[in-house]
Amino acid sequence: MGEAFASLADGSARGTVDYSAHELTARVDATDADPGGLVHALAYVPRAAAAGRMRAPLVVCCHGLGESGLRVAPVAQRLAAAGAVTIAPHFRGGGAPTAGPTTAMTVGTEVADLEAVLEAAQTWPFVDTFRIALFGRSQGGLVAMEAAAARPAQIAALALWYPALAAPAAVRRRFGRLGAVPETFTSHVDGRDIVLGRDFARDLWSRDVDAAMRRYRSPVLLVHGDADADVPLAVSQAAARTLPDARLERIPGAGHGFADADFETAVERTVDFLAWTGLLEAD
Repeated sequence: MGEAFASLADGSARGTVDYSAHELTARVDATDADPGGLVHALAYVPRAAAAGRMRAPLVVCCHGLGESGLRVAPVAQRLAAAGAVTIAPHFRGGGAPTAGPTTAMTVGTEVADLEAVLEAAQTWPFVDTFRIALFGRSQGGLVAMEAAAARPAQIAALALWYPALAAPAAVRRRFGRLGAVPETFTSHVDGRDIVLGRDFARDLWSRDVDAAMRRYRSPVLLVHGDADADVPLAVSQAAARTLPDARLERIPGAGHGFADADFETAVERTVDFLAWTGLLEAD
């Protein structure tokens, strides 16, 4: 695994900490199930950390199905303004021009991408490796959950917005048996049809998300709208019962994706949660 880190631009957001924006490239090694390749990402670094005056917590922000890191960049920027080093990867097979076809993507390849980014970021001298959290929206929430369950001692907290934790059950219910999955199929989310490959279903088929949740004992924040038609609120309600240490924040009237006042509410609750866990400095 290798990485490259380059300055992109200066940035600012509502908050008390100035940060700068950068581009990150991390390499995923090839395996029998994954050809590997490069993962590109956006990174936001508090200036005091970049100057060596402090070590900052790390939050990696995972986008949803068919998206790129730009979709979660506003969250990453707000968390950087709150004092964290943040990274928004463009997962391979996502929506970025450099990401490749969606039919080559699986939850497993996205977990591998996330792990490569985590390994790269932990080599940065300004990152406090004892304060690492993951953020994920929709499918990114499932990816974050799976990655955290695989390395529970390393990930101090999770913040998940309307996470697609029931995706394995949904694909089994849709096709009935693995042999019935066509070479390609579509998934409808956020008003779009995303073309997926058979490997996507094969990867999900045997995933036991409940077992993954039970393995992860650190604090988890779930934020979910009660008008979500893509990932029903019941998914997060079930997760809150399964996770050993979870808090569910319900946003009345919100659908799949938060905008305007709902976005502000979700960000504020996420920042407050990460401060409560000790990952961020409390005001």
